[in-house]
Amino acid sequence: LHNLYGNADIITLKSRRLWWVGHVAQMGDARRAYRILIGKPEWTHPSGRLKIRWEDSMVRDLKKID
Repeated sequence: LHNLYGNADIITLKSRRLWWVGHVAQMGDARRAYRILIGKPEWTHPSGRLKIRWEDSMVRDLKKID
């Protein structure tokens, strides 16, 4: 990661991720990335620890930035 991002701070990385989510949200239903971001899985998860969704990460990042 250091080779990819150098000494980038966490706020910069989170803002880039938020920009990407906004970009994908504007794509529309025909694009695969949009369907993956918005879609809900139709299968059930095995019992145990819940998986962290992209939506959960975005909400947590927005709370940290604000």
